[in-house]
Amino acid sequence: MAMKKKAAAAEPAGESAPMWIVSFADLVTLMMSFFVVLYAMKQGGSKQQIDTMAAVKVAFNPNYIPPEDTPLEWQMAVRRAQGIVGPAYQNSGGVTTQPTLGAQGADDKVTTILPGKEIVTGTSINFDANKTDLDANSIAAVHQIFLKLQGFNNILFIKGHVSADELPLRPDDPDGISLSYERAMKVVDALVKLGIDRKVLRPIPCGAFEPRKTMAYDEASKRANRRVEVFATENTASEFTPTPTVPATGKSEAASGGE
Repeated sequence: MAMKKKAAAAEPAGESAPMWIVSFADLVTLMMSFFVVLYAMKQGGSKQQIDTMAAVKVAFNPNYIPPEDTPLEWQMAVRRAQGIVGPAYQNSGGVTTQPTLGAQGADDKVTTILPGKEIVTGTSINFDANKTDLDANSIAAVHQIFLKLQGFNNILFIKGHVSADELPLRPDDPDGISLSYERAMKVVDALVKLGIDRKVLRPIPCGAFEPRKTMAYDEASKRANRRVEVFATENTASEFTPTPTVPATGKSEAASGGE
């Protein structure tokens, strides 16, 4: 009697692959995610990189809390990620855990609002509250500007500024225009004494409308707003000075009339 052949076991439905393929696919996915995170951090700048690093630190070690007086920025970011108030951002004197808004958005290093080529001095021309006198540091800054401007004939904007806390000190100057103009003129006079031609200097009062530091609560931020900035333009003074024309003297007529 012939024996019946045993039927082969049915293959499982769906596609099949070796087990190592599954592990390899997981590894590739994780690597791709890692590089996407690195790219996103690079696009966001150093601020976003630090915040991302702090978030990763908190995710892996939620019990880690840096000391309150830490000088490291990434540890301060960890404290903020933990929901602990402070230390505050450098440009704010309050206890906010969020960056303050600058002139163009969330930028804590905004230095100017209007575009232009600012003369880098290395030392700011700053003032005490409600004062227009140049201190030793400001005089040194003006001297540095002078050294950079020797031989140039470009028009220079000398922009004076005040801080918001100074406005109540001058009821007759509600916008700080007069005070900012006086500060600009102090720098103009100092540059003229050093040898800069006055015709290239343009004092501009800006009042309190262009703060260097937004939400200035501490004294350092307020003093940073009480300043004078020097901007060089592309125009030269000769463009606005007409070339003098020498009128005819009539010498030939006088000579012929005398003969």
